Amino acid sequence: MANTHHDESHDYFHYTSGRWLWGEEEQLRERYRAFNVNELQKVAVGIAGSEKCVSMSKIGEGNFNKVFRLQMDNGSVLMARIPHPNAGPPKYTTTSEVATMDFAKSILDIPVPKIRAYCATADNPVGSEYIIVEEAQGIQLSKIWDTMDLKDQLGIVTELVAIDEKLLSASLNRKDSFPGCETAEITGNIMDSFKADVANRFVIGPTVDRAFWEKQRAAMAVDRGPSIEGSSASEYVEAIAHREIAWLSDYAESLPPSTEKWSASKGQSDPRAHIDLLGKYLSVIAKLLPKEPELLAPFLWHRDLHPGNLFVHDGKISSVIDWQSCWVGPLILRARAPRLLDYNGDIMLKLPPEYEEMPEDERSLVEYKVQQSVQVYSYEHKTAGRNPLLNQVLRYPHGKMLSNVVEFASASWDGDVLPLRDCLIRIERYAALFTLLTVMSGN
Repeated sequence: MANTHHDESHDYFHYTSGRWLWGEEEQLRERYRAFNVNELQKVAVGIAGSEKCVSMSKIGEGNFNKVFRLQMDNGSVLMARIPHPNAGPPKYTTTSEVATMDFAKSILDIPVPKIRAYCATADNPVGSEYIIVEEAQGIQLSKIWDTMDLKDQLGIVTELVAIDEKLLSASLNRKDSFPGCETAEITGNIMDSFKADVANRFVIGPTVDRAFWEKQRAAMAVDRGPSIEGSSASEYVEAIAHREIAWLSDYAESLPPSTEKWSASKGQSDPRAHIDLLGKYLSVIAKLLPKEPELLAPFLWHRDLHPGNLFVHDGKISSVIDWQSCWVGPLILRARAPRLLDYNGDIMLKLPPEYEEMPEDERSLVEYKVQQSVQVYSYEHKTAGRNPLLNQVLRYPHGKMLSNVVEFASASWDGDVLPLRDCLIRIERYAALFTLLTVMSGN
């Protein structure tokens, strides 16, 4: 075994990837996870068929997990993923991630690292839940994306459109995550043999969306799914508000207004203000949902396709990682363009005539805008042709406002009540304008 031991001060256990300006002690506590390093290495050695682990390094650390690279004396390499205490309900979080990766790989044919072992409870010699997978094939896109020429970048964009197409190929019969008690069924452009395989191997269970499990919510009798067949998307978006109202009523404590310069907005510390806004949310949210059933159908979606979660080889996406927070939900709320292509600047598809006369710093900025614009245009153009349903979602009127209000309703107390209030005000104005336009059109 490598020369490591169970030491509470070891950097393996502590969060070492950043600092917080406030509440740092609590933030670090939520991300501290001690485990038995030697026992984890024993598991990896057994999987690899080697004699010993010759090196172990922490290569990644996010808000909810630590990732370790373990190299064996026979040259094989395995990756171990250890969740933080704040990752969510341990059993559901781990088993859901394993099942989701299996589904993506074996049913949707998305390149995902092969799972070699996992444990969904800390009651084991390692002393923590864990997932061990083979090392992702290829090179991490974040290491080369900025140095790739535009032609090669557009090749990756085409690969992302293909992944979207695979995710859209199977609509599931339930919302929420995979482990649970409801047999999973899929419809869509999937072979009958795969449909039977899904029914035999997968189930849909309670959502692993962390907002349903934070603090005392984990012990509360709230609706976490799985949804029953025939239930509507409106029941899902309403369950979010009912959950928060129940928690606010039982556990939130009123605090005097803060005098700190950087304090939260007025009303943030008054549970009644949140409950009042959530009541208004409940009065309008179902009306904002689209009428088209295909936009409300439950799909699995990976909402975190940034360069760090993508690996490439020979111009192709060779591996997609980080499936922990993926769950099945209404397409209108789950689908989004890959984060790799997030761009909110001016659209500029070609260099301006005065480009050659510009100072070097201005030319660099223009080149960046053109590069980003062409990537976004390529993705949107290909999506319209290959994935018309996704194109419909991305262009749905006020779709961003719908997603925002659902997100803000889910976290007003732990975040800020102001975004929820502002979003509801915009919805009210939009509804008034829509009514006026309808009257003027004579409909």
